[in-house]
Amino acid sequence: MRISILGTGSFASAIAQVLTDNNNEVLLWTNDVKQINEINSKHTNKMYYDNFRFTNLVRATDNLEELLEYSNIVFVVIPSKIISDVTKRMNKILKKLNKKIHIVNLSKGMDYKNMITISQIIEQNIDKNYIDAIYSMTGPTFAKEVIERKISKFTLATKYSNTKLIKSILENEYIIIEDSKDIIGIEVLSSIKNIIALAAGILDGLGYKENTHAILITSGIAEFQKIAPFFNMKLDTLLSVSGIGDLVLTASSKTSRNYLTGKKVGEGLDVNKSIETTKTVVEGVECAKVMYKFSRKHEIKLPITEAVYNIFYKDKSPKEEILKIFK
Repeated sequence: MRISILGTGSFASAIAQVLTDNNNEVLLWTNDVKQINEINSKHTNKMYYDNFRFTNLVRATDNLEELLEYSNIVFVVIPSKIISDVTKRMNKILKKLNKKIHIVNLSKGMDYKNMITISQIIEQNIDKNYIDAIYSMTGPTFAKEVIERKISKFTLATKYSNTKLIKSILENEYIIIEDSKDIIGIEVLSSIKNIIALAAGILDGLGYKENTHAILITSGIAEFQKIAPFFNMKLDTLLSVSGIGDLVLTASSKTSRNYLTGKKVGEGLDVNKSIETTKTVVEGVECAKVMYKFSRKHEIKLPITEAVYNIFYKDKSPKEEILKIFK
């Protein structure tokens, strides 16, 4: 089967490998002409992986219309900040092609201004006449380990139809997928866990160890529970790999970008410099601002969110703010 992927980053590359391991052909999309030439001529992606090669089943293009013509299944694996613009372009092309597609979102983040998730952005921007189904897939899955074919588990959620088609092209001996109908829930949690990861990194930078870290993770789960009713989140979502599973990984791994940013702050680096020196987008910083306002509006106490907000937006002492969580 032919599959289209929006993106050529670390996770897009990992998903491309999964799909080709399952004997699918893949077309990647990016605006980076240099990267396209590298993928098509050398079958490598040195920007993200030194010792990795795509198979001959993968190629890349900068032509969005070609990507949408190529397949009826499109994976979205691009930065959340450009999804709105890209999906608006997609809508015009799909109208021209008079074509319906399945859209599988793997991008994390939200439109924090309007408090809507990526699947909701896609629904707003692409006419329903051109959509067969929208899915979101999240979980405790670092791209590097997927590339290394380590066993990884995702939650695949949709409210449109069943997940059989998407599972059939992804599942294999190292990729496990569980079903969910709570698409909004898994997307919201995939954003909020980044706030806890920032706090965990700050703890590490301040010199605290496993005992304190365990308290923080437990407090993070409590914040999940407080937020859940406002998004009609199900208990199964909180307990899934996309809930507690993703939280534990992101807030514990020393390679998580939010964790690393927090660690720099805990070690004394200025918050702005900490963000600037992190190569990829630190979603937790923006999410903390919005969820802090959200907590005030709905009169709920979110100690971790408040601490991270005060550190990043009010220039408060990292140690003083983090220690308030445990009181």
